[in-house]
Amino acid sequence: MVEQQLVEVEVFGHRSVLRSEKREEEVRQIAAYVDRQLQRVAERAKTAVLLRVALMAALTIADELHTATGHLDMPHSV
Repeated sequence: MVEQQLVEVEVFGHRSVLRSEKREEEVRQIAAYVDRQLQRVAERAKTAVLLRVALMAALTIADELHTATGHLDMPHSV
């Protein structure tokens, strides 16, 4: 069994501790990517409602995944 570790990240001004089997640097890179997407969406959005910004960013990320891979399989947990 792969050992899980705790990694503290900050996304969109919110600190979270994530449990992951991935290397700490990978988790931080993923969190930074999501943070950048949220920041971009928030800059363009006409709303400051966090849930709406998060949903729009998630859809953008899913679209990027689909464009890059041609499918949207359920990923393994972070």
